[in-house]
Amino acid sequence: MERRLRWFMVGLLALSLVLGGCGSKGGTPKEEGETDGPVTLKFARVSYNDVRPPSKDLWMWKKYEEKTGVHIEWEEIPGASLTERKNVMLGSNQLPDAFYQIGFSNDELISYGGQGIFLPLEDLIEEHAPNLKKLFTDYPEVKKALTMPDGHIYSLPYIDSALTYRSIRLYINQTWLDRLGLEAPATTDELREVLLAFKEQDANGNGDPHDEMGWVMPSGSINSMFERQLLGSFGMGNGGLKAAERWIYKDKDGELKLVFNDPKYKQVLQYLHQLYRDGTLPLFNYSEYEYAQWVTDASGDKVGAFSWGDPAYIGTTGPKNFIGINVLAGPGGDKVVNWMDPMTRGTSSFTVTKANKHPEETIAWVDYFYGEEGSMYGFFGSEGETYNMVDGKPVYIDEILHYEGGQQLGAFQYVDNVYGGYYPYVEPPAELRSAAKGKTVDEDFKTDSAELEKYLPEEIWPTFVPTPEESKEQSAVLTDINKYITEMRVKFVTGKANFESDWDHYVNTLDRMGTQKYLEIQKAQYERYNAVQ
Repeated sequence: MERRLRWFMVGLLALSLVLGGCGSKGGTPKEEGETDGPVTLKFARVSYNDVRPPSKDLWMWKKYEEKTGVHIEWEEIPGASLTERKNVMLGSNQLPDAFYQIGFSNDELISYGGQGIFLPLEDLIEEHAPNLKKLFTDYPEVKKALTMPDGHIYSLPYIDSALTYRSIRLYINQTWLDRLGLEAPATTDELREVLLAFKEQDANGNGDPHDEMGWVMPSGSINSMFERQLLGSFGMGNGGLKAAERWIYKDKDGELKLVFNDPKYKQVLQYLHQLYRDGTLPLFNYSEYEYAQWVTDASGDKVGAFSWGDPAYIGTTGPKNFIGINVLAGPGGDKVVNWMDPMTRGTSSFTVTKANKHPEETIAWVDYFYGEEGSMYGFFGSEGETYNMVDGKPVYIDEILHYEGGQQLGAFQYVDNVYGGYYPYVEPPAELRSAAKGKTVDEDFKTDSAELEKYLPEEIWPTFVPTPEESKEQSAVLTDINKYITEMRVKFVTGKANFESDWDHYVNTLDRMGTQKYLEIQKAQYERYNAVQ
């Protein structure tokens, strides 16, 4: 942490010198990214104009244009029409110079890159992007995640090395624990006992022992949140979140295996069935429970536990009443933080098109944000304008901290890299992001963040990149498999399907849908990922 703070201070000093002299007629010596004459580039991006000024008026971009001499004409596209507008651009050759913060799937990157619509970037990075080049050297997994099967890099990443921001955790109602004299659970068995006590012992103290709920989330969240968290407690945590999303993990024998037909996954569903039978995992988690109702129930002191990245997602009662548990030990002693993103959280944050007449200047323009100085500038802005130093750390100005829409949207009135996610840049360290809000990391997330490093998966994979042929094959298989798993999951959890008599049929049905072919494809992609130099 001290090392990070030292480079933060060096970066801020350099940035203040650069930005402080931007308006002077004498200017400053040219740095990487500066040009000999005016350059205008057209960027397309998602619009956030309902919650902050247009990009052309945003403080951050005005300052950066003064520094670089590069003028950006922004086309800001409303989210509802993004797909349609993007397809029109690509299909009609009415291309911007670059797509900024507009995600493309791996299939799209391979397709449009192969057609020459997206420029390969590896040579430009080698010659004109020292920050990205260093990033690739220091973290080879970043380059591996970006490299397509044809060997080219067609897009730039969104990078976050902070474990707290890359993970979710189980949030449990500390107020209820205290009222009932209970300790925070450390194992899956203890969690079950605590949730049952919440339900049966009038945990909210209102005299009604029947209005408390156990573990609840808005519909559709439970599979992606709680179930994937549990994989790390049941021996299937190695590989991290992206692996879990693709139903794969690396077993203790070193073999890449599938999750959905594994006996250990059967144990996960059996555990969820126990919670359902206890009445602490309501069926509405799987059906028609909306976010607004969830927040209302939390404010009414009815929610015992939920999963998310930070406690505030459930509303103002989250930080007040809940504490975060990063990992639970399972019945076999397994304890891995499975819901962990790779540091390359996004692989398609910036793509350069064939229409671009200034690719060198473009790659240098964006490379700034992959260095320490640009990372800090993109999140904090400039000392004396958007933040002040307090006890050696940056704290946003009052206009940001007390903004009526909240601190995050307050910062969004000045800087760009604080809302919406997946920007082409490197996030600052977690302790500095929390300090900007006047908190420590543990205060911000209401958890013991040191646990995360201790219980990380041995490997944290990105989504592996398929060839066009693999993409077609795995897409067809996954469409059928995911539909069937969704159906059978609810049946197993609710008891409509029997674990003893129906599990083998479930596994055999998945086999007929092509599980072995899917596993072969995933193994081939993993081998190709490891072969990238």
